[in-house]
Amino acid sequence: MRKTFAFYLIILIIISYTIHAENINMEEDTICPEELSHLGSIRKLIEDAIIIPDSNPFFGIIGANIACWYYPDNNSTGLLPFLVQHDKKLTDHQEIFLDRYLETKNKTLLVLGEQLHTKYNTTEILGSPPSVAMTAATHVFTQASTVLIIPYDTEDAYRLSLIASPLASYLNIPILIYDNNQMELQNVCNILNTINAFVIGDIQLTLPNITITVLETEDVIQNVVIATIKEQFKEINYITLANPSDTIPSYIIDSNETTFIDHITNIKLTLLGKEIDIKGTGIKQYNISIPNKVNRVQIHGNISRKSRSLLDKINPIVPIIYMYLYDPQDNIAAYSNSLAYDIGETYLETLTCNASGNYTLVVKIYNGIKGGYFIQRGLSIVNTDFEIFINISTLEKPHMPLIPKLSMTAPYLTSAHGGMIIANPDFGLTSDNYTIVANGSGTGPWYNEKLHNFTNQKVNYTIGQLKNTLSLLSNHNMLNSYLDGPAWLAILAGTNMVPMYYYSPSQQGLPERGLPSDNPYSLDWNLSVGRIIGWNVQDVSLLISRTFFYQGICGQPTEPRDWHNRFSFIFGEGFGETGGLFHQIPYAYEIRQYGFKPRVYGDLRNSRQITTLLNAYTGSNYIEYLGHGDWFWFTPSLYGLDYYSKAIDIAHAKNWVYTKPSIFLTSACLMGRIDGIPPQMNIGLTMLHAGCNCFIGATRETGSEAGLTIFENHLIVDDYSVGEALRGEKRVDKEPPTYYVRVLYGDPAFNPYEPNNGFSDQGRPLQT
Repeated sequence: MRKTFAFYLIILIIISYTIHAENINMEEDTICPEELSHLGSIRKLIEDAIIIPDSNPFFGIIGANIACWYYPDNNSTGLLPFLVQHDKKLTDHQEIFLDRYLETKNKTLLVLGEQLHTKYNTTEILGSPPSVAMTAATHVFTQASTVLIIPYDTEDAYRLSLIASPLASYLNIPILIYDNNQMELQNVCNILNTINAFVIGDIQLTLPNITITVLETEDVIQNVVIATIKEQFKEINYITLANPSDTIPSYIIDSNETTFIDHITNIKLTLLGKEIDIKGTGIKQYNISIPNKVNRVQIHGNISRKSRSLLDKINPIVPIIYMYLYDPQDNIAAYSNSLAYDIGETYLETLTCNASGNYTLVVKIYNGIKGGYFIQRGLSIVNTDFEIFINISTLEKPHMPLIPKLSMTAPYLTSAHGGMIIANPDFGLTSDNYTIVANGSGTGPWYNEKLHNFTNQKVNYTIGQLKNTLSLLSNHNMLNSYLDGPAWLAILAGTNMVPMYYYSPSQQGLPERGLPSDNPYSLDWNLSVGRIIGWNVQDVSLLISRTFFYQGICGQPTEPRDWHNRFSFIFGEGFGETGGLFHQIPYAYEIRQYGFKPRVYGDLRNSRQITTLLNAYTGSNYIEYLGHGDWFWFTPSLYGLDYYSKAIDIAHAKNWVYTKPSIFLTSACLMGRIDGIPPQMNIGLTMLHAGCNCFIGATRETGSEAGLTIFENHLIVDDYSVGEALRGEKRVDKEPPTYYVRVLYGDPAFNPYEPNNGFSDQGRPLQT
């Protein structure tokens, strides 16, 4: 009977009939509208962009409803940028985006929830989510025959509200929040001339003269959302996977901090590939006592006084600090270096589960040059103090989001794509039962193969929930059109909240274990998968808005060599020349016929200094790197005296600015590795943070076959979105290990500009 329910619901909302005030439960067999009289929703002209704080996830639901809407009666839509702020501030990159977007606007922001310290004009609606929702409803609407009322203070309130949230945008109706505020809700409904209310979850609510339709369970809500999409857009192309528990911080019950300072004096010579300590040693070792129970271990290392040597005056040599943490059985628990963090500073963390004992922290410092790919040579002179800060937090549960609060952006992302949300806290890796499975482990599945089976079971559970949703689409005769279309699936979560699948075998000679992959979510590449992530929720909200307003911030090309038409190919030394010779040089020549103006940067001009001077990275629409890499850097220049100073690492690249959103493609090892490390320490996410809109990389080592030609042809020749291009590549090129480890970070519906294709609608169901 669900189709019948959905059919009557669409009639009830879209045509906005008036019926006698009563409560209707969508699980009942019949809905019988009795009195028919039209009354629609009317929106006001409001501010130019919506800004919400990250302090409460319900602001994401309210803000998305304001920023994205559709007019059911005339098949049109409206969309405003939607950004998440932290601590009352926008990021520098968010301001760069707004400066470009607001050039032709009134330059006013609608700020919800918390104040914003900004240079822009603002209209503020401050307070708690329930009060903000009511004020925002009358700020945006002059009348609304129907409202959507979501729960606030119940166990499952946020999850059900996430799933239901697109409904308000599709039907152009305001969202209100029930928090024992029945009288206030009634007043708002009276102002808006409301006659129908759709109530999510198990809310006991009576509103005089208003017909209440209860959507209590997830299945009922999803069926209504699907039926609405079918009525509004005729088809569905987008599904979002999110974990609502990513808004819950770690449950800290105790914390212990330790700080100490030490000194290293060392002169080290590297000759014919061997390291020789001429004076002292560049290594220090310490015992760290980890207690029982579940602990989050965080260690920060900082060179507090740099070496006073002649090498310090040779720019751009900087000291490098390395840290390695080993468990009592001498297994790696975590490692990092300052190339992955900041100049002279580094950080690592791990989660231990009843794995007490004396752990070993190894600290190394290198200050000098090192070069040579086939036979290394180098010199390091160290005479410096360094500081180590250790925090051990005992947790009530192993819950630990690596990129918190991404689910806050799911309503906006999904509604703007005309899609639906699958949200479940059980998707998470570090759930309550993780403690049992990881008992005795000082790390996660990224360094412990024994946890791969449990992790893969989590992935299979999530896939089961995805298949259940696809069966609902089938019930509405919408599955075939979804699968035959772009079939976008966005994973809006880090790997602790929606984990990757670990294929075997593990890589030999590397601390990272297994081959983490998003492949299973594609259902054998029937779906176009992309993982939408960043350093934090601020970055992700910006990436999403950059995608939807891509054409506006890029502008039209005016010259043949404008940013739009530039394609930078960079190949690295140490067998990277093979890819440069057999792929990049001939492909650069080939794409000239499609309007690109390519440049190839090889052995003589591939260093960080030269490519920065020539804007090889930040000045091109497309960037392809082929060479050696790791999760914290890539090293195109290897043969000279010093590859440390010429590599592109996080410590330097995090300060880059892509003024227009480029697409970054790599055939290199490990640059897409995000499992078990803070997101700020991945080089691919650093490129997204700097302003790229898409990153293609590998979570582990790639093979010699790691080409990108099929993927690039799908974008340039076929005008596919990035998600469809990856799906097309993996349907053809199944050569391991690249087939397993190549991933897409970015909106799978993102379609970059090509000279022969122009701009696209970026996966929107209706044109603005």
